[in-house]
Parts: sequence; structure tokens; C-alpha cells
Amino acid sequence: MRIRLFFSLLISISSVSAQDMSNFEILKSKGDVPNEFNKSSALKVKEDIKAVSKEQNRTDQKAEKLFALESNYLIDGMLESGMVLYNDELSSYVSRVADEVLKVNKELRSNLRFYVLKSQAVNAFATDRGTIFITIGLLAQIENEAQLAFVLSHEIVHFQNKHAKTGFVENKRIEQGRGEYKRTRWNKEISKNKYSKELELEADIEGVKIYLDTKYSLKEVSSVFNVLQYAHLPIEDIAFDSTYFNNGFFVLPENLNKKEIKAIQAIDDEDDESHTHPNINKRRAVMSDELEGKSNEGRLDFIVSEKDFYRIQSLARFELSYLYTKDRMYGEAIYNSYVLLKKSPNNEFLKINIAYSLYALSKYKNEGKIHSVLTDYDDVEGESQRVYYLFDEMDKKTLNTLAVKYLWELKSTIKENTFLDAVAKNAVKELLLESGARKSDYRKKYPENKDGNIAVETDDGEESKYDKIVKIKDDSEGYLKYAFVDLFKNEEFADLMSKYEKEYVKEAKGVKTDKEERVEHKKLEKKGQALGIEKIVMVAPDYKKYDLGKKVITQHEYSEYKKEDFVKLNQFCAEKRGIELEILSNTYFESTDQYNDISLLTDWMDERFDHKNVRILPYCKMYTDELATKYNTKYFGWTGMYAIHAQKNIQWGYLALACIYYGIGIPIGIYQVLTPENHTFYYTYVANVTNYNLLMAKEDYVKIKDNKDLMKSYVYDSYNQIKSSKKPSKKLSEELSEESK
Repeated sequence: MRIRLFFSLLISISSVSAQDMSNFEILKSKGDVPNEFNKSSALKVKEDIKAVSKEQNRTDQKAEKLFALESNYLIDGMLESGMVLYNDELSSYVSRVADEVLKVNKELRSNLRFYVLKSQAVNAFATDRGTIFITIGLLAQIENEAQLAFVLSHEIVHFQNKHAKTGFVENKRIEQGRGEYKRTRWNKEISKNKYSKELELEADIEGVKIYLDTKYSLKEVSSVFNVLQYAHLPIEDIAFDSTYFNNGFFVLPENLNKKEIKAIQAIDDEDDESHTHPNINKRRAVMSDELEGKSNEGRLDFIVSEKDFYRIQSLARFELSYLYTKDRMYGEAIYNSYVLLKKSPNNEFLKINIAYSLYALSKYKNEGKIHSVLTDYDDVEGESQRVYYLFDEMDKKTLNTLAVKYLWELKSTIKENTFLDAVAKNAVKELLLESGARKSDYRKKYPENKDGNIAVETDDGEESKYDKIVKIKDDSEGYLKYAFVDLFKNEEFADLMSKYEKEYVKEAKGVKTDKEERVEHKKLEKKGQALGIEKIVMVAPDYKKYDLGKKVITQHEYSEYKKEDFVKLNQFCAEKRGIELEILSNTYFESTDQYNDISLLTDWMDERFDHKNVRILPYCKMYTDELATKYNTKYFGWTGMYAIHAQKNIQWGYLALACIYYGIGIPIGIYQVLTPENHTFYYTYVANVTNYNLLMAKEDYVKIKDNKDLMKSYVYDSYNQIKSSKKPSKKLSEELSEESK
């Protein structure tokens, strides 16, 4: 489950401080918050509706007004999510290339803003209000500045010709069967796709005309389509060394090395009837025809800065490792970091990224859920397939041993990293309590043979059947025996191995197990407990109203001003209970610092919910620990209320599907309790962002229209639980104060 509401995507040069790649930090926005981030969505809608032409028929006018409503709230929802980078090194570079592309059309350039979207997808898209988004994934994959220039030329045409709006209006005509669509037999989706493809070709053809006014190389137009055809591949296709994780006597079995890999295939959908974009080969052919006879003499791959381009490409590629890991795509994260380590072999960020991914894979392997976080190797092409095969075939004892070994050896070289320290300790606990490994499985001394080979005892003929069986098992796991020889010399490591071995023995003797304690804690989470918290930060409080009986399902403007009331109510109730409350609102960003904090905290909670019942330290903890210090509290909350009205003739299944589509995914029990009437859902989650603990998961549902008294009672009750000094049980107290041991 995710707290962030994901939205479907619509069709200033600033000085920045250089970032040392050897000390990479995840990308953040900089400078002043752009005006459009804080301008009321309702005001934007009114301005767009006022500009709707009255010369067209009333039906199209109505469609354009609906587009103004939906598109503005859609785009603003994305801006509010924290997924957008502005005034940073990447978006500033993109803007400089846009300056070059539109050097001969400064008026058009003045109407455009360029942002970078924190997404792995290889994509770019334009909006009718002049915001153009380029994804991290695209910047990581393109090969030069000229390719970026053509992509921008294409997107500029989408803006210039108002393709998002014309496509929306045309789709309404198709749905209503108006004009040329008045037929008895036709497929609406195919008709929509056909029109979308026409707009894409128009953007290509007119985009290349813009491109021709620049000095960029014409050869790179065709190369852009290569990027699109192979967008499903990693940033590089280099051989993954199957011995990468081997170290001394720790040598992974040869059977874990995939001998044959799946050949790379280009994305080549000849039958594009069901697609919104034309077949890539068709687009390439059209571009070739447009450029025929044009000279490439004097044209360049780089105009703004070749040096800056490769820096931007590197930053985007490093950021991919973060995006993959927070989104639990651990195979992709390991291979991406492995590729980057070839050029930056001492980079600590990349090494920690691989270390965490190993830890996470071991956790999910132990839970029997590894396929929820590891792509099926049969679906992967090229050299990276070896990575997915390796971890799919590796047994959990080996994977846990590898994770512990890699983490602790890295921990010995990267000093005073609290995140790495916490993960390394937790990995030892996982090894001995969940993977089936025992402390006695690992030797404290290497074999005495001088030649480095592990000594193998010979059969003297007096061994029992069971001795032989054990020996065969020991021989088959021989590569694990000596994994920790050097680590046992570390007193901290040795003590932890002993500690968790003793815990395992206690469980075997019938002492209350860690798993039973988890179930107990989960019940307490569900009920809600007295937390005794003095200060809490609420992240992006939310309010939404939906009326499923109307064509405009989201009551945007009402939700916008009602959200302000909801924030004030939280402040009022917190003050009444004597709680120090700080609101990080995503309605109005007071500073870019606040915007970046909301982005990080949302990432933490998204990841935490995605892990569901897997007790694992979130990857984003590496960054949120600093926020706990900054705000002088470990406790952060997420709260919201949804008011939904469904007419009597609407089935609850339709309502549930609509909730999924529009991102109303917070209340866990929504699908079980929905019936077609008035519904109000309220949620508050409180978490300690320095560890895994979700301290409160309050979810309330009532079949009644939202009202002030209802809102007030729910909100006050939440803060009452947050503040209450009633002491919880001894065990719960330990859970609440645990600091990622």
C-alpha cells in the first residue's frame, strides 16, 4: 500500500554547487520554490476555463473545461508528491539545452519550464500549461546532448500544439460517438490510440523542424529511437562477473552461474494498433524521409557542454540505484551499482546500495517472498540476467551468509555509518534466527593446509551411515564454513553471533519467540496504544472528496479548501492535548528545504508500506535519521480523510475499482466494508522513522457524510492516543524505544 497518490501522466539558468561523484548524495531540488508549485490549483483552473474559446460547439467547450479541471489538479498532484526536481543540476542543464533549441524563438522559450521527474522510466512528457518533464531514466540512457535536444523538440511541439487538450477533447468525441465516430461498429480504444499516434507523428515531424534550426547533429535523430527500442535494458550491458562475491575460501558454487543468457531483443511492436505511440521503426522511417538531402556538415553532438552532459548522465545513473532500491527492485539496484562501480570502484554509496540489496533479498528469501522483489530471470535480457538467476537459485542460508559477510566487511572499511551499522547487526539476527544457519556451521580458523585447499578427511571405513551423511552435507556447504573466519576476530561480531544463537536456543526451549512477540505488537498497532509522544511532525495531511455519481469524479476545488480546514483541525486538536505539532504541508511549500523533506519522508512511508509484514529496516532510513535530528523528534505521522458519495445503483466493486484508479488506497479495510452510500474514511499512521516501527495504524470508517463533528472526534482521538502517558506493557515499551538493534 502506498500513501503517495500516483497520477497518470499527461501528454533559468541557475548556478549550482558541484557535487563530487565520489561522495554522491541523492538528488534534491534547490533554490526558490517555483511559483506554480504554490499557486492555487483552483485559480489555475479558473484561468484556463476563462481562456476556453466560445466559438466552438458547446460539447467541445464542456470537454475543454473538464480538461482544465482534471489536468491542473493532476499536474499539481505530481508537483506536490515530491517526485519533481527543480533548480537542481539536472533540470538546470536541461533548461540550458532548451535555450539552445529555442535560440531562434525566445518568445516560445519564455513560456516553458523544465523539470526532472524522479522515475526510472525512460520517458518525457509535456503539459499544455508549459511544464515539460524529463525522467531520471531518460537522462541515464541518452548518449549525448543532441539526443536530448531532439527529445525536447518533440515535447515542445506537444505543448505548442496543445496536444494534451486536443487529445482529451477527441477522446470525449470518441466516447460519445460524435462526428466521424457515428458508426454502429467501431472500437473506442483503437480509435483513441489511432488519434494518439497521429499526434505523436505530428510531434516528430514538427519537432524535427525545430531541431533543424539548431546546430545539433542530424545523425542523432535516428539514435534517439535506438534509446527507445532498448529502454528496457540497464544503463550498460556488461558481463556480470560470477566471482564478484567470492573472497578467499568463500567461493559460490559454479551452478549459480548462468551459462547461457537470453539474447537482447529490440522493442519492435509492428502491430501497434493497441498502442498510443506508433511503431518505432515507422517513426524512424518518417524521420529519415524528413531529413533526406539535409547536410550534417558543421553539426555537433554537443553545444552547451560535453563535460556537463556526462556529469548529468552520471548523476542520473547514480540516482537510479537509489530509486531502484527504495522501490524494492533489488536485482536492478545491484546490477546498476555493479556497472557504476567499474568506473567508481571506491564509491561508498554504491557499495552500501549493494550491501542493503543483499540484506533485503535475504530477508525476503527467508520469508518465501523473494519473487515479490526480484524480477523473474526469464523476463530479463542480456548480461544482467545472471544477477537475477544468481539470487533466485541461491538458497537462503547462502544468501544470508553472503549478506552478513558483505555487510560486515564493508562496515569495517566505512566507519561511523549508523545506517550500515544497524543493517549489519540486523542481518546477523536474520542469519541465525530465520535462515536455518547455526553458529557452529562457521569456523573460526582457516584449514591448516599451506596450499590453501580445504582439507578433506578420508574415509577410514569406520564411519557410520549418519557420519557419512553429515560429511556429505558439510562438504556441499564447504564454501560457507570459512566465510566469517576474519570476522570472528571482531569482538562485536562474535558477541552478536553468540547472542542470537542463544536466542535461537531459547525459542527451541519454548520461551516466547520473536515471531510471537511480533504478532502481539501487530495487534497493539491495530488497536492503537498510548504512545506518550510530546512532539510529532505530520507529513502532507490530506483531504479528498469524491462523488461517484458525477462525471467529474474528484471534487477538486472543494477538496482543496477543505484540506486547509483539515490541517487547522489537526493543529487545534494537538494544541488541546498539549502536543508540539509541526505540519509539513504540501499545499504551500514555505521553502525548498521543506519540499525535499516531504519527498524523503514520503519515500520512507511508501517503502515501509510496500514491505508490509516483512520486518526490515527501510532503505530510506539512511536519510530520514537526519530528519529526526533536524526536527528534534523521531515521530512522524501521515493523516488524511476521504469523503465518498456513491449512488444507490453503483455496485461496491465499481467503487473499489474507482478508489484504486484515483489513488484512494489508504484504509486497509476499504474493500470489505464498502456499500453504495455515503462513506467517510479517516486514517492516521505514526512511525518512528529511525527504525521499522509503525506505532499507530488508526483507520476509521463510517457510513455517513463527512461533517465537522465527525472530523473533530476522529482527529482528537488520534492525538489523545499520541499524547496519552498511560504506560504500555513492558514488552511494548521495549518495542517503542528500540533503536534498530
